[in-house]
Amino acid sequence: MTAPSRPPAPRRAAPSRAARAARLAALAALAVAGALAGAARAEPGALPARLAARDARLVATLDLGAAFGPELERELGNGLENVVSIWVAVLPEGRRDPVLLHGRVVEILFDVWDETYAVTVKDSWNPRGVQLVLPDFAALRRFLSQEKDLELGPLSALPRAGRFVLEARVELNPISREQLQRTREYIANPAGGSRAGGGSRSVFGAVASFLLREPDPGADVLLFRSRPYGAGEVSSR
Repeated sequence: MTAPSRPPAPRRAAPSRAARAARLAALAALAVAGALAGAARAEPGALPARLAARDARLVATLDLGAAFGPELERELGNGLENVVSIWVAVLPEGRRDPVLLHGRVVEILFDVWDETYAVTVKDSWNPRGVQLVLPDFAALRRFLSQEKDLELGPLSALPRAGRFVLEARVELNPISREQLQRTREYIANPAGGSRAGGGSRSVFGAVASFLLREPDPGADVLLFRSRPYGAGEVSSR
């Protein structure tokens, strides 16, 4: 007796366009949630700072020692030119639009014969650079860790009401050509920044928006934030 043949298995209906859209939206939401979680993990480190007023300008001394650990000796002593960019922004508390901005680029070259470090520092006060030679890594680390008497800009730019914070961004060997270009433009023409009588506010805005966004993947970037300050806490010199 011939066994009855099995009925063909029902074909699964293809998902509708609405179902596919809903699935894509769910995946996008998961991706956004992951990105936000990553940003939350990248909370800025503490930025110890001392502030003062000098000739109606805000002056800051910052401790960036956490950005320059002993493990950097091998990388900075590889015989190639290394670049460290350091940006300091002053922002009203709770806002992301800086009122003052200071940029500095430090070029470092280790001399494998003399075992010394040739350092060139470029900022808005010395756009062509100031050169010095440091005898060893300990001296280089001390130099990089202490940003002393940075003139951030006029006191009149500080919030009249409320408090403000300082944020620092330290990047080793920036990988973004855009950042390097904006850094050069700002050092040469620092509107709203440290040098009196700076130039275009458009340069200031472009640099600020670029620096305050999330670091590019693979970038060696460290972020730091000070405690909030009130204008009354800025002592005169």
